[in-house]
Amino acid sequence: MQRKMADVLRILKAERGKSMTEFSKELEISRSTLQEYLSGSGNPNIATVEHMAEKLGVNASLLLFGGFSEDQLSILLKLLDILSFLSDLTPDKRQRFSELLLEMVSLWNGDTCDG
Repeated sequence: MQRKMADVLRILKAERGKSMTEFSKELEISRSTLQEYLSGSGNPNIATVEHMAEKLGVNASLLLFGGFSEDQLSILLKLLDILSFLSDLTPDKRQRFSELLLEMVSLWNGDTCDG
């Protein structure tokens, strides 16, 4: 689990373009503790994992179990950013976005979009 957490933290750090110091401040942990976690040698308790997950806006199971390749995680993080953006839209704009997305998926699948 430590290795998976290290992998996920490294990807999140890179995705956000943070320095070690910036990332440790975001996580509210010391820089040396972050270094241990990134190297796979740290052993956080569950409360610390939950705290870091909350600060990162991810589910704690992602930190514990990983399960995604670097490319998959990068795409997932981009999708989460989009979902966050969408939550700020008005209901009418969210509805229109959903309609356009459905139309794009239909085109992608070669289907016709009958509304």
